[in-house]
Amino acid sequence: MKVGLLILVFLFNLGSIIGQTLRANTTGSFIYTPPSPLNSKPITVYYRIPNGDLKNMRIMMSLHGTERNGSEYRDYWITMANDNSFMVFAPEFSNTNFPTGDKYQAANIFVDGDNPSLATYNLVNEWTISILDPLFDFIKQDISGTQEKYNAWGHSGGAQFLHRFVMYLPNSKLDIAVCSNAGWYTVPESNINFPYGIKDGQLADSTLTKAFSKKLIVHLGLNDTNPNSADLRHNTVVDNQQGTFRLIRGRYFFNTSQVKTQSMTVPFKWEKQEVAGVGHDAQLMARDALKYMLRSSADIPLSIKQNVAINSVKIYPNPTANNIYFDNTNLKINEVKVFNNNGILVKTYKINGYNAQQKIDVSNLINGLYFIMIKTSTVAFIKE
Repeated sequence: MKVGLLILVFLFNLGSIIGQTLRANTTGSFIYTPPSPLNSKPITVYYRIPNGDLKNMRIMMSLHGTERNGSEYRDYWITMANDNSFMVFAPEFSNTNFPTGDKYQAANIFVDGDNPSLATYNLVNEWTISILDPLFDFIKQDISGTQEKYNAWGHSGGAQFLHRFVMYLPNSKLDIAVCSNAGWYTVPESNINFPYGIKDGQLADSTLTKAFSKKLIVHLGLNDTNPNSADLRHNTVVDNQQGTFRLIRGRYFFNTSQVKTQSMTVPFKWEKQEVAGVGHDAQLMARDALKYMLRSSADIPLSIKQNVAINSVKIYPNPTANNIYFDNTNLKINEVKVFNNNGILVKTYKINGYNAQQKIDVSNLINGLYFIMIKTSTVAFIKE
């Protein structure tokens, strides 16, 4: 009984310390204390909550860059949050508690991100990215929410933080990540050392496979092409690997990741979206990112699904260069749809019922991973 009483009192006091009442139609901030061992590094969280049912309202996180300006990253979204009924939270990782890019952008995965080794590999609960899920749970508890997932947007340094979150913690409660104009990337290349590649990065293939199945959007301003932009990292390794400006680095990260999934023969749910007329401008990129923040990954039909009907048709060859053949004497096929790896319909073919060795010509499609939808069956093929 004494032990139970002590625990009860401890929890009550803890709640009085961190308790926060979030209400509809409010703009403000609160201090969040992360779980141990990061509990000595409190975070100011700036927020906007519009009118509505908070228990079911979407939750979005906005991640700042190197200026550590959480209030501005909240303010970018206030009007859009009001108009579209979602809450926005912008945690600020201060230079005092999270100094240098190692502790924020590189997520504190290693003691020294530029010199990774197993001996300097930090525990997962010490990673800065490990703060986001507990923060989401804290918000949910405060509002008695039923939300199961949240979306997140990061610009510049925040996009660096966010793509590493997806890659290293793919089992998180994060649903959709929009990474806008990152300065440089941890590219899934095993011959290049972390933080630019994944050599010595302690990133297992099984973890990377799960990361490729998350919805990550590489979001690039077409005018973000200045190699002399402030805070843009340059050295021999990153310049030779990824290029000298943000747009080309983002394209390299996405394209290399796509090729990696093809060699691993695993699903790829990432997208690359480019924004015309915009450079390194957080507000304009946020406005374009809105449409992705209103999505759910469940709305995107980009996956490999099979059911019993697939056993009734033979589809070959895979990979293919020109034609795909269907031996479908036992399954009536009227239509075949081909989607690219962004889930966009690129071609529709008509098939005449129960005819053996029907074929579709895919020679005019560019090389890559595609998904075929046949009635209720979906199969992936790679065109070479």
